[in-house]
Amino acid sequence: MGVWQQAILAGLSLGSFYTLLGLGFSLIFGVTRAFNLAHGDFILLAGYLAFALWHFWHLPFYATIPIAMVILPLATLTLRWLLARLPEPFELNSLVVTFGLAIVLQNLFLAFFSADFRLIVLPIETVLSVPAWSLLVTANQALLLSGSLLATLVVYLFLYRTFVGKALRATIQNREGAALAGIRVERMQLLAFGVGGVLVGLAGPLMAVNMYLHPAGGLEPTLIAIILTIAAGVGRTGSLLWAGWLLGLAESCTALGIGSSWRELVTALVLLAILTWRSRGRINPELAS
Repeated sequence: MGVWQQAILAGLSLGSFYTLLGLGFSLIFGVTRAFNLAHGDFILLAGYLAFALWHFWHLPFYATIPIAMVILPLATLTLRWLLARLPEPFELNSLVVTFGLAIVLQNLFLAFFSADFRLIVLPIETVLSVPAWSLLVTANQALLLSGSLLATLVVYLFLYRTFVGKALRATIQNREGAALAGIRVERMQLLAFGVGGVLVGLAGPLMAVNMYLHPAGGLEPTLIAIILTIAAGVGRTGSLLWAGWLLGLAESCTALGIGSSWRELVTALVLLAILTWRSRGRINPELAS
């Protein structure tokens, strides 16, 4: 049983990180209705920034996190500047622009970091040991789980417990109605891109210590963020967390039960099941409230 408990812990950690990936995408998508195909590459940008600060400038890893969280909003706000200047049809042009931006970032990663796989290596230490359950919590798992869940909680409290957060939710739900109610929609858009950039800046370093970085590695985070956002609903933090946990547990238990080679297939089936369930109205849209 101890092996399966470790797999469940790993799945919850991974699922919490998937939720973090979806949070930033969901906020930006909510105010623009544009699928940002460069979302995963922005996360890679934050990861490579953390790796460079750690490897070349010998900064402690934990010092790279706030730096990435400060710098990455500049990248997302630059994206907002680009999207604001697109002509109609906006949705199609946004796909083209963000796809082109993803290609540019991938080539920059290739030029500066080559095609080698990069990883920030932390000392593997056991943070918590539960002998009765044969459970060991490593430093990486604790960092991934605590960082992702803390960010999710902060975003939830911001969106549902503050006046500005409620105004942002109103903008996401109905921009025209929010504008008629006196909400400054432009400011809400800037806020969403800024908060999304902070979340991306957190996700990048966490990714760099748990997964290998490589120039083409932004595709998977982008797809996960898009699917979770569609499945959970825009701005629904609780539903996003449940969907992320379900996906993480499916991947972890599949890798242990029938082999890692089946992980992609089972993940695809889980995502299809989530989308089918969502389309039939069986996922409660109020889970996040």
